[in-house]
Amino acid sequence: MGSTIAVVGGTGQAGRAVVREAVARGHAVRVVSRRRPGDLEPSPAGVAHHAADLLADDEAQVADALAAAFDGAHAVVDTSNGMTPGARATQFHEFLDLFFGRDSRLGAWSRLGLLPYPRRCRFQTIDLRDVARALVDAAEGVDPLGVVPVPGPSDALTATVGGPQVLAARDTARAWRRSHDSHRLPVGVVLPGALGEFFRAGRNLVPDAAVGTITYDQWLAEQ
Repeated sequence: MGSTIAVVGGTGQAGRAVVREAVARGHAVRVVSRRRPGDLEPSPAGVAHHAADLLADDEAQVADALAAAFDGAHAVVDTSNGMTPGARATQFHEFLDLFFGRDSRLGAWSRLGLLPYPRRCRFQTIDLRDVARALVDAAEGVDPLGVVPVPGPSDALTATVGGPQVLAARDTARAWRRSHDSHRLPVGVVLPGALGEFFRAGRNLVPDAAVGTITYDQWLAEQ
């Protein structure tokens, strides 16, 4: 028998995936967001909306809205910051479009016929559906398969789940190029700052927690 799960940020990209997964498992869902799901798409049966702007100046109003949304809920999944106690994830497959997409900050490279990728970096991207499965597992009190416990907020144990493959950035660029039938030439660029150092050190990888099932190539084929 399903329970009641509150999903903070339930109208966002990850939130919608969690809502679909929870509803498919028979749970009642309370979506907590600034906008009603109906503003974006029809709400499925079993989904109620609670309006709450987490960035509002009136903290008392926010607290009251959250208290109403969480009252009687068996679990809360927070997709607004990726730090739900129980599970969090590596980068989504969509993340790589920040480098490859024409509308990205590096989009100017496309006009030169180049496909930039971050040098000496590897990624273990994961599909949103796999993330949703892990988050709903955690909400149900089920340990996501193969996870690596790491310290989380409020002294909780948070499992970081990753995609099924660890790929060099160069290989993801080549996969994107094949999928888009592009003639742009892959070229490595140095990603500066702390973010570049983070990726080059491999701190974005959790090879022992490869719970994802949908590969980057499979995701590309669906686009």
